[in-house]
Amino acid sequence: MTTANEEERAELAADLGRAMADLQAAIDAEDQALADHLAIHRTDLRALDLVFRYGPLPAGRLAAMLGLTPGSVTALVDRLVKVDYVCRQPDPTHGRRVLIAPTPRSVELVTDLLGGRIAAANAELAQFSDAELRAIRRFLLASTERHNRSAATLRALPPDRGQQAYNRSLRP
Repeated sequence: MTTANEEERAELAADLGRAMADLQAAIDAEDQALADHLAIHRTDLRALDLVFRYGPLPAGRLAAMLGLTPGSVTALVDRLVKVDYVCRQPDPTHGRRVLIAPTPRSVELVTDLLGGRIAAANAELAQFSDAELRAIRRFLLASTERHNRSAATLRALPPDRGQQAYNRSLRP
């Protein structure tokens, strides 16, 4: 028999799970809207996000972070260079390597588009104590690691038979 406290905790955990799914859907919708506004592919937006968050990156590292081949990343970077969202710059620590970096234009554009949302998020975070923020961060980091492990596990599985049939239906 479960106690009232156990039932409350189970309901709170279920509510948190639904809230996380809603957050994921909202982030997905925002990403799609941003990609549409910028007239780029979602994968291109992911690459742009990575160079914004981590700074200039070698193409090989960007490819690994995106799970793409080097050739695919070259085409992706070419598209982003063409619209002046990223540039290639020499790596000062490695004579032959170039880094992919956001352009001043993309920084200004994204800051204009998302600055209000970022300011609102910072205002909301200000309402939490340092201990609460540490707990939230700990949960988000653990969730990220859990999802990364799950993605790796899913990638290692053979394709679903339904997916195999679907793929066969696409062949001429």
